[in-house]
Amino acid sequence: MVADLSVAAEAIETLCTVEMREPGESYGVIRPLYEAGREAQGGFPTELAVKALTARVGKGDIVVIATGAYFPDYMPKGENDGPLGAASLAYALNLGLEAIPLILCEEPIIEPVEASCQAIGLGVRPLEVARKVPYAVVVDSFPVDESAEKEAQIIVDTLKPKALICVEKLGLNSKGIAHSATGGPAMEGRARVEVLVSAARDAGLLTIGIGDNGNEIGFGLISEAVREYKEYGRVCRCPCGAGLACVDVCDILITASVSNWGAYGLSAGLAVALQQPYLVHDYATELRMIDACVSAGAADGAYGMYTVSVDGVPGPLSGYLVEMLRFIVEKNLEERGERAF
Repeated sequence: MVADLSVAAEAIETLCTVEMREPGESYGVIRPLYEAGREAQGGFPTELAVKALTARVGKGDIVVIATGAYFPDYMPKGENDGPLGAASLAYALNLGLEAIPLILCEEPIIEPVEASCQAIGLGVRPLEVARKVPYAVVVDSFPVDESAEKEAQIIVDTLKPKALICVEKLGLNSKGIAHSATGGPAMEGRARVEVLVSAARDAGLLTIGIGDNGNEIGFGLISEAVREYKEYGRVCRCPCGAGLACVDVCDILITASVSNWGAYGLSAGLAVALQQPYLVHDYATELRMIDACVSAGAADGAYGMYTVSVDGVPGPLSGYLVEMLRFIVEKNLEERGERAF
């Protein structure tokens, strides 16, 4: 019996949207946002993303992955929610579809991103080398100023990527201001990835947004739900007063309790569709990735602390979640004979 991707996607998304936040501005928000996103898209977002990626991406194609939540005063090398998910997707896309992943982030976040990729098993290489060797990823910075528009067009026109995936990447509200999850304005130095998303959409490229709070790129698809369910969604704590709800739209939106988990879930969906269970990493690798990312300078985004945790979730729990994703994949691909009883 062939695996039903819809069944797998529902299991994956149920796991990745389990409430894991303490009471506060993000408490009880994930499931309502997830349900709103699923309704708006008319299906399971993971399934939609998997089908779109496998239809468009092939050997040697470039897939851009944007990540990095950068608050220089508090987290000068960013947070570890985002880089780990980007590394997971780079791994799955490279091994599963033989694509060339290009991860873009702020300059100070390059080191944690590279450490995350190496911890999962990928080599960080220049683009010309990554085109020739397996198990390679390219990591580069994206502009934080007006040059972003020119750079975005160069990437779209010259590199001709097949898809753009944003993982935990802040976007703009209705007044053009990016915000933190607690309703404050983003600090200077944020890569203007929304410009790249706009250029990609204008060129007809596949765009996917993965986030966990409603202030990230992609949530423009359900911005009104963000305003309704998220504290500071409608009215923020900065002078703009327009709320943190992001208005930047992607073709597909994946919502998860931790953005990394949404990326892990997409990797798991690819593993099911491609019948390659090894595309999902394991418990030991997850802990190695978190440790490497933190050692390279990225902090837990919930507290700004340099601990083996992500968004306040202890590293081992993320490891267990990865193992459950692997089990979901393996069971969906298992060939079982008829029971004798």
